[in-house]
Amino acid sequence: MAIFKSTMQNATLNPKKRKSYKAQNIHVLYLFLVPAIVLTFIFSYLPMFSNYIAFLDYDFNKGWFGFGSKFVGFDNFAKFLADPKFYTLVGRTLLYSVTMMVATFPAPLILALMLNELRGERFKRVVQTTSYIPHFVSWVTVAGLFYMFLTVDATGIINNIRQLIDPGAERISYMQDAKNFLPVLVISEVWKETGWGTILYLAALTGIDPQQYEAAQVDGASRIQRLMYITLPGLIPTMCILLIFSLSGLLATNFDQVFNLQNKMIRLDTDTIGVYTYYQGLVSGQYSYSAAVGLFQGVISFILIMLTNATTKRLSNVGII
Repeated sequence: MAIFKSTMQNATLNPKKRKSYKAQNIHVLYLFLVPAIVLTFIFSYLPMFSNYIAFLDYDFNKGWFGFGSKFVGFDNFAKFLADPKFYTLVGRTLLYSVTMMVATFPAPLILALMLNELRGERFKRVVQTTSYIPHFVSWVTVAGLFYMFLTVDATGIINNIRQLIDPGAERISYMQDAKNFLPVLVISEVWKETGWGTILYLAALTGIDPQQYEAAQVDGASRIQRLMYITLPGLIPTMCILLIFSLSGLLATNFDQVFNLQNKMIRLDTDTIGVYTYYQGLVSGQYSYSAAVGLFQGVISFILIMLTNATTKRLSNVGII
């Protein structure tokens, strides 16, 4: 309590005294980072040691890390590369990831620009809040809603609308046809995550100096010109960071989304690398093989994020490292 009281008392100091106070008490401020560092180490870095089983013929009863299970080197990786499903899984995962990135990457930017142009603050807040609420809905719930809307039963809103327009139209079971799976992925991702991504762009928009808009308006710049020459350039750093993270996940589609939207009728035709890893590991018990597939996926993602970061840093001097 003494620390917090002292901090509040010194919050009103002039800039020079505040800077001196911060320098003297920087060790106290670093204490706030300790919980985040500990949690990150436990849940992000410590589990990385389990990747060792990718190089073993892992036996659950014998254990690992040099005891019991036989070391087989890169045999599990070779098995995955020789798997007849390898090219199908990689191609389908890339197809899903690229399509979703092309469809979903510009959506938050467009919504943020539209919200930024609104003059009614109350309406703006309502639209923003309504748009990001779906982010907090689990993919299990989202999948249930989509199955309910797309079913052939009376609750199938899409089929009801089709028959309202054309009374003789036959009811279609959309979720039992694999060709409809990718559109459902894209639509559900846009609906669920666009509002949340918009928050980042709106935060970046607040960092643009208002005097630039005032000067441009005095010079006779139109709203489109102010958008092209002030707003978009000001958002480039944020766009680059988000692009880096998007491209790094080309081989890592959202497991929760794909897994919950699948069903037995279309699973074999809609499997991605992430879902395939789950079934090989937890369902079939091939722990070493699934660990090798997951590690392969992680290494490719790491390479992609480094290459993308280097490219964006060279082109726009913006990167995460």
